[in-house]
Amino acid sequence: MSVSKKCAKVFRYQLSGAQKKSGVNTWRYVFNAVENGTGQERKFFVELSMLNPWLSPTEAILGFKPRVKVSEDDLQNVLAGTLSAQKLQSESILTPSYVVIRAGVLGAGAKQICDYFPIRQVRVDTKNFAIEAGNCIFTEEKISGRMDFSPSEAHEHPEYLCDSGIISWELRYEVKDFFEEGYEGKNNSWYATGIRTVFAGNITLDGKEYSIQPRKSCGYIDRFYGKTYPESWIHLSSSNLTSQISGKFLSESSFSVTGLFEDRVNVLVNLEGLKVAFSASKPKNSYQCVNDFSQMPENDGSEKLHWTISTNDKNYVVDVDVFCLAKLMFVRSLELPEGERKVLKQLTGGNGTGEIRLYKRIKKNLELIEHAEIQTCFCEFGQLELPEN
Repeated sequence: MSVSKKCAKVFRYQLSGAQKKSGVNTWRYVFNAVENGTGQERKFFVELSMLNPWLSPTEAILGFKPRVKVSEDDLQNVLAGTLSAQKLQSESILTPSYVVIRAGVLGAGAKQICDYFPIRQVRVDTKNFAIEAGNCIFTEEKISGRMDFSPSEAHEHPEYLCDSGIISWELRYEVKDFFEEGYEGKNNSWYATGIRTVFAGNITLDGKEYSIQPRKSCGYIDRFYGKTYPESWIHLSSSNLTSQISGKFLSESSFSVTGLFEDRVNVLVNLEGLKVAFSASKPKNSYQCVNDFSQMPENDGSEKLHWTISTNDKNYVVDVDVFCLAKLMFVRSLELPEGERKVLKQLTGGNGTGEIRLYKRIKKNLELIEHAEIQTCFCEFGQLELPEN
């Protein structure tokens, strides 16, 4: 299907004005793939992100690693005892400026591999969505690329926030469903531009080959851009839903829960054509939302993380309940545009399971419209982490 003009505009959006030097701009693709030979299903992701790209247009600057400026004279004075090591001047921590591509796998053995570029080395089509950086290409119909990062590089450059490995991908995709409703705020914006997307192609990670089958890809695309990331982050999304009422796989259904934006989450649901959207951009009295993230006590030796979201307005009630095994969660760090070694520390998983219920209000009663089981849910929980003094 073709997306609306608004969604196409949002998808192509580039940082403008002051945000070119002080902002973040991210496209994210998530999909399931099956390992050739074993049939094991895994969830992969590919991200393209720009961080203050025009602050340093010719050199990619990573601000996460502290640098100490020590001259030869300073070193000799310390060795001679005429200068205390504590008085050595530290170089001011740099504000980051780069374009980064991240690709990886979630679940057991999760990892992400990254490549960084200055914006001058990135080709951007200003009329259509077409971006090329190194060996990686992103368009409105396909994504492809190859990256590798050796163990020695990973050891020498922890500031890259990157694991060692080799990954390549060649994928075509088609957006089957999108939401014009999203979040448009003062500091950041978010849209599920491909809440249900079909992917096809192949991906190779560390010598293992995977196939992405359209029917099983359960693809998802979203966009995030603005001045910075929110201090707390929640995300749940899946198009792998089975009705508990009819027992049928809901092939045209999907949902996404994302925030926190002004202490609220966006909840977008499409259950076989019935679309319900709770947008945090709307007035606070337009809907109520209660959300919680908790760590469940161990049972059968497995620790689980638990997301609960309940939203309602005068027409509908949506309840989402998702669990993910803690041992299958991957810890990621996203550097904030303001630098100062601030990061959004995220727990990310691709094996969430749970339930979603949609009710319609009829006077003072609630009518259950759908009760569905959720599988292979993409799950995230993140919080701002400040550097140690």
